[in-house]
Amino acid sequence: MMLSIQRRDPKEAHLECTPNLLPCRIHHDGAVNASRRYWAPEQDKDGNLEAYFRGRKLKGREVKLPDGYRGAVIKKGTKEDDAPKKNAERLKKRQLEDEDVDDDDEDDEEVQIMEEVADFKEYIIWGHEAVADRDDAFVKGVEEWIGFAAAVGTHLMILQTEC
Repeated sequence: MMLSIQRRDPKEAHLECTPNLLPCRIHHDGAVNASRRYWAPEQDKDGNLEAYFRGRKLKGREVKLPDGYRGAVIKKGTKEDDAPKKNAERLKKRQLEDEDVDDDDEDDEEVQIMEEVADFKEYIIWGHEAVADRDDAFVKGVEEWIGFAAAVGTHLMILQTEC
């Protein structure tokens, strides 16, 4: 299965958000109309965020994405009917660019469409009673992914200049 992320229509209103990664499982995905009574993060003397969720003290830290990067909030799309057509168009374009593409393997490939809902430049990671450090799975994952993307991008640029 191939995953395709459809960007927002530029004519639509631009939505920007700051995702909060909480150290618990909540069986809900999406926006919440939380009143200040239930969710009121404040900055402590060390510059970290502090809040209480269902009586539990949480400490948070803002993690900014590097310049040139942006995060995207996506949801399962509703345009599955367009997927085979878009997949065929993509395959034809690749065949024109590269004569060696074998179209037998890709004809039956299922495409899952995801739609961009909003984007972000930072996110907040919360921990129980302690601030998440650099070894936190989310912090480390984003840093490693950006490093991997930069390495692949550099490698591709070198290959393009050698050709």
